[in-house]
Amino acid sequence: MQIRDSHPIVDGVLDRHRREIGDALPVYRNHVLRCLNYQQLLLGEAVPDVAALAWAVHDLGIWTAGSWDYLDASADLVAGHAAEFGIDDVETARRMVLEHHRLRSVDDRLTETFRIADRIDLTHGLLRRPVTQAEVRAVVAHLPYAGFHAFLARQAARYALTHPTRPMPMVRW
Repeated sequence: MQIRDSHPIVDGVLDRHRREIGDALPVYRNHVLRCLNYQQLLLGEAVPDVAALAWAVHDLGIWTAGSWDYLDASADLVAGHAAEFGIDDVETARRMVLEHHRLRSVDDRLTETFRIADRIDLTHGLLRRPVTQAEVRAVVAHLPYAGFHAFLARQAARYALTHPTRPMPMVRW
């Protein structure tokens, strides 16, 4: 298994948002690239550029909108970057972003593998099938978590204090 530790679209988008992401850039970048690798394993082929763009922006609204309720803000970033990378299928990228925290499966293979890849990373590989534990370990060894889950816990706790009736607004049924 060859692990991708960079992608021109991911690198380009994240570089443009470097100031907004700040010190969390390596944490977010590794998350994006781990997920891209997991999706590649799930697809059995290279991740298409439309998915790479979706990965780059999928959680970016946390910083650009300054909110834990970030899915719409993240999806809105797709159109702003698509033309720069020659991506015409804005709606597919938006769908991947908007559905990546959906609890139920989706019919579209690209969106479903995107959703599963994010779940693999979020759960430290506990919910990883059909990706193997050895594959998850190899990806994490190459692209460490670097405090990713602690960052998520801090963000969730901060938001829950002010929104106790809807602490996880990005989760979709």
